[in-house]
Amino acid sequence: MEFAIIGPAFLALLFAILYTMFIYLAQQMLETAAQSAGRLLLTGSAQTTQLTNGHVGMSASDFKDAICNGVSGTGANGQAITVAPLLPSMLSCSRLTVNVTTASTYNVASTSSPTFTYDSNGVLTSTGANYSYQSNGGGQNRIVILQLIYLWPTGRGPLGLNMIDQPNANHKLVATSVFTTEDYSCSASQTSC
Repeated sequence: MEFAIIGPAFLALLFAILYTMFIYLAQQMLETAAQSAGRLLLTGSAQTTQLTNGHVGMSASDFKDAICNGVSGTGANGQAITVAPLLPSMLSCSRLTVNVTTASTYNVASTSSPTFTYDSNGVLTSTGANYSYQSNGGGQNRIVILQLIYLWPTGRGPLGLNMIDQPNANHKLVATSVFTTEDYSCSASQTSC
């Protein structure tokens, strides 16, 4: 009799804890992926690697693909580079948006998430994301802001818990990494990186 009274409240509380735990787990996985992806830009690997597809330096799609699926290529020094997938298998690449920008100083660096726009049916039409890290010459002491934005599918949790903040029952997770690039040289075939 007592369990019939306490049981539903206990189960609802347990499910609310699990609901919240999965969101925080996904956020932590995204933070780890952002830190690892930032390392590619920090060291100049993303800017100077000759990929197996022939590109020298990663385009926006190459960089996202490297985060999702890993990448292989040849570095500016001629050494082989292999990067394992950085996005955990629990997170889907189709829900990931990558935003890379630069800033002139840390005081003026904007780390706010890009604005997503949706049509009347709740379909994502624009992410407002950018992929811009280049300047003339080699990269040194450039302030780079990397953001990984993920639309986590969620719904209303038990006990009225509601973490939905985007259309179609999604919750926007944002992982930001801000760093100053190390000194690196462009590949011989590049005028700027």
